[in-house]
Amino acid sequence: MLTTVLKSLLIISVMLTLPGNVSAADRPKPIDKITLLGLDLTKSSLDSVRQQLWDIGGFQQARSTVRQRNIDKFFSVSRFKDSYYVEFHYDNAGNVTSAYQLFEYRTIEFQNRRTPVQTRAVALEIMQQIGQPTQVIRKGWGGMPGYNAYIWKNDLMTVEVDREGSEILGNVFVKYTVNTDPYFVADKDKPQ
Repeated sequence: MLTTVLKSLLIISVMLTLPGNVSAADRPKPIDKITLLGLDLTKSSLDSVRQQLWDIGGFQQARSTVRQRNIDKFFSVSRFKDSYYVEFHYDNAGNVTSAYQLFEYRTIEFQNRRTPVQTRAVALEIMQQIGQPTQVIRKGWGGMPGYNAYIWKNDLMTVEVDREGSEILGNVFVKYTVNTDPYFVADKDKPQ
């Protein structure tokens, strides 16, 4: 009798730890629900981006983009910075169409030591939010060592972790692209 109870408890504990039985809170969000600096990019606009970055602090807007309506570029000025800059592109209605985050070559953000940032370390941070990538591409050329680039994609959003110039010595960046037609903007006041 005791062995059957132990067997049934073992079976139940194994079933609870299977990947298919992950609770709703532990499941990764859809790709389009990823956030950058606390912003949901599919719902953000020029005003909400500027307000959020001024609220959290540690960023200074590039002078050349202060009066622009299609691009914003913010440089990190905090002592503990991990990004060199963050750039946002907008459509003609002021909604975010893409965002680009360029990381410093060396940072303590990912490995807690001053070593070069790896695409894998950045991808692991994103995996915690939205799960496994839809595509992993091995890159490298000219006899240099290769590295992996990571891509998450669905109908509404594409997230890409790569290196500048597609070479191992380039800085790591994350590019977020909202997959909508940038030339089509619906009139919000007009009924459909």
